[in-house]
Amino acid sequence: MSVTAPRRALIAGAGGLVGQRLLARLLDDPAYGEVHALLRRPLTDAQRPAGAATRLREHVVDFATLGRTQGFPVADDLYVCLGTTLKAAGSQEAFRRVDFDTVVGVARLARRHGATRCVAVSALGADPASRVFYNRVKGEAEAALARLDYPSLTVLRPSLLDGDRVESRPGERATLVLARPIARWIPARWRPVSAEAVARCMLDAGHRGDAGLRIIESDRIQAFAG
Repeated sequence: MSVTAPRRALIAGAGGLVGQRLLARLLDDPAYGEVHALLRRPLTDAQRPAGAATRLREHVVDFATLGRTQGFPVADDLYVCLGTTLKAAGSQEAFRRVDFDTVVGVARLARRHGATRCVAVSALGADPASRVFYNRVKGEAEAALARLDYPSLTVLRPSLLDGDRVESRPGERATLVLARPIARWIPARWRPVSAEAVARCMLDAGHRGDAGLRIIESDRIQAFAG
């Protein structure tokens, strides 16, 4: 009887709200023999999950020059948890560099180095034809990912993420304070979704490896909560 070799995972954005939770799950998953993390800065002790000492490979990189970096990690499955906000980025140009250029650039390099499955976080309302800049960039990134010829590509479109962030996002925090008490009455598509549910959904999608492009809207992500 043949034994399936452990797969190799690559995660971009492991220091973020969803990324931290997904990283912990990847390191706890026996299907993965190695977990590579592309990071802007080293993980802190608080961010580094159990199992990191033996299976995690941290790669601190400059995402702006990643295409010229030697030794890009080889992996089977790519998980993209990169993203920012217009306020944090400071300008539309800076936002696009992260949510389009970096997201697509990482996926392109991973595919070039042999990755066959890609699971990426986008956003509710992503649409390349949207008049809303944020939604348009997210939609354009989705379309660009679809052109990279991944045998399996899954895109998650969560609504407002619920979880404790390291960085301050007063607008999100205020919205969550208002939304949490009435969450059960908000339609599932628009209801805030926990970062943990998004991480679980991403890992499930990576394991499935469904052929072609698969879009998972926020109401379906809710099923992975709790």
